[in-house]
Amino acid sequence: MEMLRRQFGIAEPVKRQMELSIVRAGEWTPAVLGGAGGAGVHADILAGRDGEIGWEDVYTGEEMREQADFHGEMEGRFGMGW
Repeated sequence: MEMLRRQFGIAEPVKRQMELSIVRAGEWTPAVLGGAGGAGVHADILAGRDGEIGWEDVYTGEEMREQADFHGEMEGRFGMGW
């Protein structure tokens, strides 16, 4: 962020932090498609980590956990527990 501030002024890091907080608040992916744990591709792009792969990208700690089915997860998310 310091490099961005030096190159583009104070507006660029502020804008980038605002976009990052919006992405983290609004991003949700079903567990079947990779899970909602942590930020996704959009946050990686904004943070400048889109060109690297780390252990946390592959091993999220949820490997041994029983996966909920897609429909059950969506019903729980949208309060459709009839």
